[in-house]
Amino acid sequence: MSSVGPESGYDDEIDLFELFQTMWAGKWLIIVGSMVAAALSAWISLQLPNVYTVEIKIAAVEDDQNSQMNGLIAQYGGLASLAGIPIPSGGGGQTDLLLEILQSRSFLSKFVAETNIGPRLLAMKQFDPISGKETLDSTLFDEGSEQWVREVTPPQSPEPSEQEYYEAFTSALSVAKDKTSPLINITFEHQSPKLGYDILSRLVKRIDDFARARDKTKSEQSIEYLEEKLSQTRLVDVEKVLYQMIEAQTKTLMLAEVNQDYAFQVIDAPVVPEKRSKPNRALIVVLSTLVGGMLMVLWVLIRSAVQKRRVRGISD
Repeated sequence: MSSVGPESGYDDEIDLFELFQTMWAGKWLIIVGSMVAAALSAWISLQLPNVYTVEIKIAAVEDDQNSQMNGLIAQYGGLASLAGIPIPSGGGGQTDLLLEILQSRSFLSKFVAETNIGPRLLAMKQFDPISGKETLDSTLFDEGSEQWVREVTPPQSPEPSEQEYYEAFTSALSVAKDKTSPLINITFEHQSPKLGYDILSRLVKRIDDFARARDKTKSEQSIEYLEEKLSQTRLVDVEKVLYQMIEAQTKTLMLAEVNQDYAFQVIDAPVVPEKRSKPNRALIVVLSTLVGGMLMVLWVLIRSAVQKRRVRGISD
C-alpha cells in the first residue's frame, strides 16, 4: 500500500507556475482554437443580413377643444341631467389610445393590405445599398405573377396570414414615449431601409387620418344630437350650455378639416439610413474569439488534470 504523507495534500493546491506551464505547453492548441473560432464567427457574421433602423420623432398635438368640452361637461353636466338631457362624454387623453391603436392587429393588418407591403416585409432577400435595389426571394414570392409560391405545411397557406404579417410587423416596430417630454419615438428595423422609410412615413399619416376621421364622425354625431336636444328644451340655462357645446364641437370639426397635423406633429421626419444598425460583425468576431480561446484553455487544463490522475493512478 502507498503511504499518505503530508506532501500529498500539497498536490491539490493551485500552483500558478505549474498552471502557466500547462497552458504554455498547450499554447498552439489554444491559438489554433481561437483562430478557428474567429474564422468561423467571421464567416457566420458575413452570412447575416444587414439590418437598418429607420426612426421618426413625433409629438401629440394638444387638443384644446377636448379640454374645453370636458370643462363644459364638468360645469354644466349636472344641470343638463336635471333637465332630462344626457350629455355625451368628451374626449381627452387620446394620445395613449391612438398609440395602442397604431400597434393593434386590426390597424396594422389593414395597413399592410392597403399599402401592399406584404411581399417586401416577409420575402425580402437582399438590399443593395449602392443601387438601392430590393430583391425578393423568388422561392417565396413570384414578382411576375405577384403570387406567393412558398412551400408551407397546413394549416398555413402560401399567402401569409394576418397573424404572420402582424408578428413580422410588430417584431420590427418599436414605439417609445418619452417620460420627460411629449416626444414619441417610433423605429422600424428591416433589411431594407427604404421599406422602413416608406412604412414610418405612411404609418404616422395613417394614424393621423384615422384620428381625424374618427373625431369628425364623433363631432358630427354630437352636433346632431345636441341640436335635437336643443329643440326639446325651453330652459335658458340649458340652451346656453347646449349652444356652447355645439360651438366646441363645430371648432373640432373645423380643425379636423383644416389642420394638416391633426393628432400628431412630425418633429423629426424619417430618412433612409446610410449605415446599418445590425449586425456588429467586429464585436461578434472579438467575442467569439475570446470565448473560443477560453474554451480551449479549459480543455487544455482538463486534459492535463486527467493525464496527471492517470499517471498518479499508475504510480499508486
